[in-house]
Amino acid sequence: MAAQSFDEKNEQDFEDVTERINEALLKMASDSAIKTTVSSLAELAGVHRNTIRNREWPLSRIREIKAHRKFEAEERKKGDFSSPKPIDVLTDRLEKAQLETMYWFKKHNEVMKLYEASNESIKYLAKTRDEYKRQVEALKKDFDDLKAEYERVCDLLNTVRDK
Repeated sequence: MAAQSFDEKNEQDFEDVTERINEALLKMASDSAIKTTVSSLAELAGVHRNTIRNREWPLSRIREIKAHRKFEAEERKKGDFSSPKPIDVLTDRLEKAQLETMYWFKKHNEVMKLYEASNESIKYLAKTRDEYKRQVEALKKDFDDLKAEYERVCDLLNTVRDK
């Protein structure tokens, strides 16, 4: 009885995976932006690549989709002998220029943020450097005072020892 429930569960899992693979293949066939590879199919279906490789029909379907895409690309190339419209060329150039401008604007903002952060760091370091210089001077003065006191005490001890 337990073996039968395992068989039913395995059969149900097999059907679920098959359905996910079919849906992923349909999506792959309808969207040319999706790569026609076993890895992309596995990712779309949510299964491991070996699951797809163990079943031969998804591999043949992937080959069919690749061939269909290649055929469509060749048809587009054959039928497109007319020169592009100047407005389309200029629009495309404008879009590319806008994208490049946005890219450099973002880079500029990043560099400005880095520059401002560096300036803040420099100001902080200069401020702390001045503070540490003052502390060093104060410590040197204390050291000189203590050294003078030490020499005075040594002189007193020498005079007491001499008597």
